[in-house]
Amino acid sequence: MRYYWYPSHLYTWRGYQPVARQIYGDTNNYYTYNYYDTSTAQLTDTYTADNFTTHETYADVRENLENQQDTTPENQQIADTYFEAGMKAFENAEYAKAAQRFEEAIKLAPEDIILPYAFSQALFADGRFEHAVQVLRTVINNLQPDQEGIYYPRGLYLDEKLLFKQIDQLADQTQRSPSNPDLQLLLGYHLLGIGEIDTSIEQFAKASQYPQNTEAATVLLRFAVELKTANDEANNN
Repeated sequence: MRYYWYPSHLYTWRGYQPVARQIYGDTNNYYTYNYYDTSTAQLTDTYTADNFTTHETYADVRENLENQQDTTPENQQIADTYFEAGMKAFENAEYAKAAQRFEEAIKLAPEDIILPYAFSQALFADGRFEHAVQVLRTVINNLQPDQEGIYYPRGLYLDEKLLFKQIDQLADQTQRSPSNPDLQLLLGYHLLGIGEIDTSIEQFAKASQYPQNTEAATVLLRFAVELKTANDEANNN
């Protein structure tokens, strides 16, 4: 249920396409999502690494929804309630509260592979970088890349200027602590999330040299290189 009403907050690099939902606004636009197809090593349609969304007509969205099977969620659970509360807190820039709610949802739904990314994002937004990277590293170390997604919840932000400001703050701290591999891993993940692929590759390469980050950094580095290759091939065609 939690992703039935809030899929606009999920940005997928690898994995499965979430159900689209209508976004109500002055322009009456509708939100859909792209995903990275690991079987073909190409970005679907004409998307690029830093273009995670497209707008379609309502008829297109309805047709896509009708073509998807088993999209009706189960009844709302307590974890869904915590997730919704976390979403609202994040949108109000109450990042500590959002992190707490996402953590509570994780305890109730430990099998959920998306919640940890939202939890890590809230910790990052709250300036708790070390805790944020611990959560991120754990979820990436435990994932199965061919079966599960790597998510970047960029859509949590109502105003992306806040996201860019927070990334700048992380970059400044990373520059002040050039030997901190955890900050390098976290910065690489966020740079990749906003399409700064080349710079993210540099950070992953640095972070991968340290044992605690070797596994997670290698997964993200490999993926960043794949994205770069796919983009280069698309640009040359």
